[in-house]
Amino acid sequence: MSLRDVLNKSKKEKKKAQAIDTAKKVGVGLGVGAAVGAAAGVLFAPKAGEETRKDIADAAKNAAQSVKEGAGEVGEKISKIVEEGKEKIANLKKDKEADEEVAAGGDKCCDDHESCCGGCAEVEEPKMGSCCED
Repeated sequence: MSLRDVLNKSKKEKKKAQAIDTAKKVGVGLGVGAAVGAAAGVLFAPKAGEETRKDIADAAKNAAQSVKEGAGEVGEKISKIVEEGKEKIANLKKDKEADEEVAAGGDKCCDDHESCCGGCAEVEEPKMGSCCED
């Protein structure tokens, strides 16, 4: 690649970057202009000033109420997710403890002796840490 090709490529990249920057500025300008035009249209509408202010106040109240409702729903969802996470962590801890006990030579401990080892009467030599130990 010659020096001329490198310079031409560099010029093209600069022009492209400038075109993108210009397009962004035009888009922002159009957005701001539309917002200002809408506000001016509301404020200079042929309604009485009191009616316009009331409409603006009502719209603000409705928006605030919508935000409160949305925040309440989000709060409930977050609380539910946190509770589910706590339950999962507790279950993982129980499983880890049971696995550690089994690895240490004991049976998996449980609240119900019947489901754990078929009842203590059936076990001839219960292991230390076993759920069938009395």
